[in-house]
Amino acid sequence: MHTWRKDFFMDTQGKAQTMRWTRKLTVGVIGLVGLATFVGCATQSVPQFREAFVQARHRYVRMEPCRDRSGFKGERDLAAEATQGLAEKLQATKLFEISPDGSLVLTCDIESFAEGNAFQRWLLPGWGATEARVAVIVLEKPEDKVLATLRSHSSVGSGGLFSVGANQYILSVVLNDIVNQLGEWAKGSFAQERP
Repeated sequence: MHTWRKDFFMDTQGKAQTMRWTRKLTVGVIGLVGLATFVGCATQSVPQFREAFVQARHRYVRMEPCRDRSGFKGERDLAAEATQGLAEKLQATKLFEISPDGSLVLTCDIESFAEGNAFQRWLLPGWGATEARVAVIVLEKPEDKVLATLRSHSSVGSGGLFSVGANQYILSVVLNDIVNQLGEWAKGSFAQERP
């Protein structure tokens, strides 16, 4: 074999080997991005039930307007969004009816809210997290007796560009969790706590 043919053949093999490693690396990176997308949103619930739900006494609910205690300075009215969202989700369960003279009163506080940034999450998971924390207290009137305290916290800390728009749905995720907790209470599947 001539020298130039040997050099050409060796160079072609080296390029093929490099292309195989590049493909493996690309597949690995895509796999990690996909994994980050699936583990991007996490929700934590902290329900405390003090008394059992009694259908005859607790079906009718009066909702106080939600209060935004988060210190959020954006253009959105989080309190109005949360009040409307919670009312719609409660009515959809058909377990409760919203009434101005209901014996149960729901108070709702948005404890924290951060819009986050998908680009920052892409650069470094955890940085630029979108998060919301809501607390709901269930009171029985007229004595203002606390029947349940429900808290939910949801955050999107990774997912990068796949998590764009998380700030638009994060409040709804938290409210869904709160309503699910109320549903579990109404169905009687909870661990009752005493004060």
